[in-house]
Amino acid sequence: MGANTTSVTNAGAFRTRSLGKQVLFSVLTLGFYWIYWYHVTHTQLNDGTDANFAPLMRTVGLFIPIYNLIVMWRTSHDCEAVTDQDGVLLFVLTLVFPPAFWFLVQSGINDVAK
Repeated sequence: MGANTTSVTNAGAFRTRSLGKQVLFSVLTLGFYWIYWYHVTHTQLNDGTDANFAPLMRTVGLFIPIYNLIVMWRTSHDCEAVTDQDGVLLFVLTLVFPPAFWFLVQSGINDVAK
């Protein structure tokens, strides 16, 4: 992790979520659940870390070509606070194998929320 990493400032902003239910909801909604998951995660990161951004704008940014890569990059680095993983690794996982990114981030959020 670099010198400009985010850190958890309010653990109460994070909520535990069942990984199994998230997989089920993703299947039942044909993948649309992930839009909701990203928005909830952006909101929790904004409220629970020293990162300062607009969660709705970041979620909408996922649908804008090229800019979505910037959003994923920033989100990956903000997730360092809850995962103890390097932001570059999280970004690569987002691009190559998104379920691994989701698992690491949600597991980290669950650990912080406990």
